[in-house]
Amino acid sequence: MKVASGEVFYAGIDGGGTHCRVRIESSCGQFLGQGIGGTANPSHGRATVILSIMTAFKEALKQAELSEEHYGQFVVGAGLAGLHLPRYLTMMQDWQHPFKAMYYTDDLHVATIGAHAGGDGAMVIVGTGFSALSLVNGVKTMIGGYGFLQADHCSGSWLGYQAVQKALLSYDGYAQPSLLCELVTQHFNASGYQLADTLAEAGARDFGAIAPLVFNAAAKGDVVAQQLIKDSCQFIVRTIDLLKNTNPPRITLLGGVARQLIPMLPVTLAKELSSPIHNAEQGAISFAKHMQLRAN
Repeated sequence: MKVASGEVFYAGIDGGGTHCRVRIESSCGQFLGQGIGGTANPSHGRATVILSIMTAFKEALKQAELSEEHYGQFVVGAGLAGLHLPRYLTMMQDWQHPFKAMYYTDDLHVATIGAHAGGDGAMVIVGTGFSALSLVNGVKTMIGGYGFLQADHCSGSWLGYQAVQKALLSYDGYAQPSLLCELVTQHFNASGYQLADTLAEAGARDFGAIAPLVFNAAAKGDVVAQQLIKDSCQFIVRTIDLLKNTNPPRITLLGGVARQLIPMLPVTLAKELSSPIHNAEQGAISFAKHMQLRAN
């Protein structure tokens, strides 16, 4: 691709607990390429986040027929999981990145901007983690997003963590054996202290990988798994009720776990949900353009 020396490109980064996605566009909004990397949650360390971002960026550059020598022509908007927490924002702002400019916010913010094309609206994300946000009349109202173990109710990591707890309680005789407990034991080929040892240093992403076992067991009639899913659905309903207090014209529910829970939500509530207009990477580009205008 032939590039003028003063040409400016834009990149949008959606960095979640499991994947990091990068989209690059020309200054006039033409799509040029996209790429994917690993986790972009700063709780895993800045080096891990940078590796994920640059892996996805290089893939996007390759699709666009651009090279690394063009990094300095990119204005980047980065929405990363956990960046609403000051310690992680400061961590990333200290990165000596190779780009023309880089503006940071959290992944929920860029997803909300994208979903409602920059207009007012609310967003609930249920993936590896859980968080919700409403943007109405310039007022930002956030719910959750406190991180794994603190308050990530209904998320993939929460479901996986609950499944392991149920398995250990069953092993000790506090609860009756269930299919879910059996699936957890089979998945790790361990139980009791062996299972605890295997997961001694596990984090949100590790427990999130166990969540599919909950849905699998629930589909086969396991009452323990079904109760966990029922609790998750009730939590989402309550979250949306809280968001409605801010009067958003649109509400969107996104995330890998959310996609599996939507069919189990009350029909009346599911009908109130709006599909996203744009994706989070596009929202991150819009955020970058807005911040660049403010900077100039």
